[in-house]
Amino acid sequence: MNPRKRKAPDSLLPTHRPPKQPRRHLRADWCNLFMEACELMRDTAVKGMETLIQFIPGSSKHASETLYPTRPKSPHAQVSSPPQLPSPTESHGLPSHNDSSVPSNSTSFISSDTDGAAHSASTGLTSVKSIPVQTAQSDPLDAGLAHSMHECQINHHVQTTLARLPIKPHIYQRQHETRVRETRKQDRQKMLEQLHEIKRQQGFTSNIESLESLLGYEEKLRKRGITPSQSWSDLREKERLPVRVRRRSHGEERIDGHGFVSFEFLKRALEKAKSTLAAPPPPPLLSRHERLREETRKKDEAIDRFLRPPLPKVLPPEIEDEVDAVLHKRGVISKIAREQVCDKDISRLRPCQWLNDEIINFYGAMILSRSEASRQKPPLNGTKKTKILDVHYFSSFFWSKLLSEGYERARLSKWTKKFDIFEKDMILIPINHDNMHWTGAAINFREKRIESYDSMNVPRKLVFLKLRQYLDSEHRNKKGKPFDFTDWVDYDPEDTPQQENGYDCGVFTCQFLESLSRGEQGFKFCQRDMAYLRRRMIWEIAHAKFLDRQ
Repeated sequence: MNPRKRKAPDSLLPTHRPPKQPRRHLRADWCNLFMEACELMRDTAVKGMETLIQFIPGSSKHASETLYPTRPKSPHAQVSSPPQLPSPTESHGLPSHNDSSVPSNSTSFISSDTDGAAHSASTGLTSVKSIPVQTAQSDPLDAGLAHSMHECQINHHVQTTLARLPIKPHIYQRQHETRVRETRKQDRQKMLEQLHEIKRQQGFTSNIESLESLLGYEEKLRKRGITPSQSWSDLREKERLPVRVRRRSHGEERIDGHGFVSFEFLKRALEKAKSTLAAPPPPPLLSRHERLREETRKKDEAIDRFLRPPLPKVLPPEIEDEVDAVLHKRGVISKIAREQVCDKDISRLRPCQWLNDEIINFYGAMILSRSEASRQKPPLNGTKKTKILDVHYFSSFFWSKLLSEGYERARLSKWTKKFDIFEKDMILIPINHDNMHWTGAAINFREKRIESYDSMNVPRKLVFLKLRQYLDSEHRNKKGKPFDFTDWVDYDPEDTPQQENGYDCGVFTCQFLESLSRGEQGFKFCQRDMAYLRRRMIWEIAHAKFLDRQ
């Protein structure tokens, strides 16, 4: 083996590697190179703009230096400046200022050796200095243009500087804003109290918080176009087609912030109430026939109160304890047919909350189950048969499909393939308007009328129209001929119980449908019974059966 030949290192043996040198100097060099590149780009841009300004008639060296000032260079810097562009006369062959073809109001550029032109030994080029030569007749518009550009530059600089400065609020700004908020709050409270007093004179029974919630609910409904009125819409405007809205089972939010009503809406409501209160009273009933009718109506109301006493205020103590126990349960609370409710659904029956589809449909399934059981079970000996009608209940999704897709596209004929709706006494339909408001509707075959019950007392022409179209399409599909609407009327009673807040519409709808299923001609509940009805519905849904109606 040659001793001069170096042995190959063993890959398994550790080898000594010198530590890597820090690259701080490379980083510094890159930074310096980047700064020099930025300066070169800036100098190139300045030279280019100076050359461009020289071609503008009437421009001067003072204007160019004012608009684009050059950066002062260090006396120790030895960086050679880039060669200047040649004069327009040399590069483009433009005529000189002595040529007769040059206009009298133009500016010429010449190169002069007497102005200190420097010769570069490295590049062999001679720097050219542009000298604007004004003619005898200068245009005043050119000077005005340069002056305008200078003013625009100064204004832009001033505005940019002012925008960067922090804006300090006035020393009394916070106190003023607080005082304005307090004053507006006091005015709003006074207006709300005045409106509540007027409403109480007109029969309003709830407190001022419920009135505020009702006003906020009405305002939201008006903004969504659910309660149109002649003063809010154009009568010449055609009726808009319904828009399909995505239904959500738990889309309804809590009503904690639902009671807020805007100051403008509250002001309009107060003015309307004052104008109604200031209106002249109706003329007295002078006719003997009218007096007899009024006396008969009062006697009927007295008999009705005697036969149908008002609802109790609270449930019996043992039922109240069961209701509290149900509210503390978790998971599935109750089932009936294909419907079920859980603890989140049953909590919707607590005060001041909207009802969702699960509660509405479960209550409807209970109505349907009671109707089928009453039809199949004969009355016992010596007992009176309860007045339960033969009804069918459509779920809350029936109306949404009928409104958005129609009879054929939604295949609504399959919903009634196991029974004939024309043999029923009544068809009950809950309606959700734009996921904001619950109402009840019914197709009454006994009375030959299509009924609508709204706790906000709003006429529902679209409900009547769509249900008539559904009846005709269903009759054509099942019977093979159009439906005969002779003697059929649209029934929208004016004495429907009205809600006095913004969250009890679902409870009203459930009670409407339940009373109709028993053949009731009127409703004996009102706003003051809602707390009791909510507690009773919790017990009924938990046990999947109704309490005895007295």
